[in-house]
Amino acid sequence: MKFTIYTDIYNEYRNQYTSCVEEEYSWYKKADTLRDAVNKAFLSRNEKGEVENHQSRYGIPKCLPSAAEVALKYFDAQCITGFDDFKSIYKFVQDVRQEVKGFGELTHYDVAMRIAHYLGYAGLQEVYLHADVKDGCRALGMNIKSRSTIPVKEFPAPFNQLDGDHLENLLCIYKDTLANPLAKVGKTCVSPQTNSSCISKKMRLKC
Repeated sequence: MKFTIYTDIYNEYRNQYTSCVEEEYSWYKKADTLRDAVNKAFLSRNEKGEVENHQSRYGIPKCLPSAAEVALKYFDAQCITGFDDFKSIYKFVQDVRQEVKGFGELTHYDVAMRIAHYLGYAGLQEVYLHADVKDGCRALGMNIKSRSTIPVKEFPAPFNQLDGDHLENLLCIYKDTLANPLAKVGKTCVSPQTNSSCISKKMRLKC
């Protein structure tokens, strides 16, 4: 029964969400320089100038300009010309986060992923545990105590066929479905009010 649900969720995610996730990141990949990419990532505004859904809540928009300012100060002071991998990007964002009140763990991850996509470091082999992703892991029966990441290979099939960044999205979107053994995959997985032009927007509002 579980395998059937997992397969249905996996297939729905691949068919409905993957391209929209990549489309969302495409704007951040268009930065002219790494410094520009860092600035855009922290400001968290899409091509239309709108604050991304994750960063539009709980007073977060107020802290984004300050976070971008601190990030560029660190970037220039350290004479950064590149990052070795996602972990080094994540550490850089963490250093900035410590200086900015209201800059939470989900924004931390989102900003790091935007910079990673600019540099071509997408395709993570581990899932970073934050916010609703933890609930998704618990629904799968995984022990997350004292862990900040989980290797993709530890997840059940067919979820372990996804890259870590996409698996993070899937766990966020389907956490409630995974927690309910009687749930059916389909339209009920996403809030009706978020049915709009891009499925990625529906996903972001669910997380």
